Order: sequence, then structure tokens, then C-alpha cells
Amino acid sequence: MDNDSDMLFSSHIALRSNSSECERLYRFLADGLEKLPVSMEFRHDLKLVAEELLANIINHGYAGDSEKSIDVELKVDSESVHLTFTDSGGAFNPLDRESPELLNDLSEGGMGLLLVRSLTDNQQYARNSGHNVFTVTKNYNKSKI
Repeated sequence: MDNDSDMLFSSHIALRSNSSECERLYRFLADGLEKLPVSMEFRHDLKLVAEELLANIINHGYAGDSEKSIDVELKVDSESVHLTFTDSGGAFNPLDRESPELLNDLSEGGMGLLLVRSLTDNQQYARNSGHNVFTVTKNYNKSKI
């Protein structure tokens, strides 16, 4: 997101690294997207992306340790929805692997990352102060792009 003055909405939730947190994540997303002029398909795509990112952090970043936390931030501007996941797992940049490489090695879980890439318009990764920070962006107002 280039300009915070364009922000319409911002919200944050802290989740435990447990798959039972999916329902809280779904409610968080539904509440945040409630007043946006977006289709059910758009909402479903973001739900799938969020579920995949949460599962990856729980299963791979934290190796199933349910005592860890995952911060999720939802920002909405006049054109896009930005969803940021922050965790303290080992450094892992999901963008380091190219799509063809992922297709050749789906046993490593590459299908989920392909799904995330295909359902979002932009992805960004950063490692900040020992935390993975992964942001996906999905545009909803294509006429302004």
C-alpha cells in the first residue's frame, strides 16, 4: 500500500498457532470485508489464501507448536485489500521459489503457495526483527488500476 491516506479500514487480530483459530480468522475477514463492494468469489478467494497462510505458519513455521502467536492485519484502501501475516518462525521467504519450481515439487507443499499466488495480485515478504512478514494484496476496484 503506497499511501496510508487512501486507507479506508485497518484491523488486527492475534491468533494462536492452532488450526482451531481458523474460525476466528474467518470471522475477522468477514467483518473486515462486510461493507466492501466485493463478490462472494472475492471473499472466498481471500478466505482460502488466509487459511493456506495460517496452515503454513502453523505446520511449517512453528512445526505444530500451539503456544506461538500469529499476528494478522487487514488493511483496505480504495483499490485493494492487504492481508499481512507476521510470525516468529524460522526465516522463510515463500517468494524465493519460482512457480515452475513449485510445480515440479508439489510434495514440498508448493501447491498452497501456487494457490496464494494465483488468487492474489501481489505478494511481498520481509524479515523484520526476527519475524516473517508476508503481505498479500487483492485488488477489488480494477477500474482504478
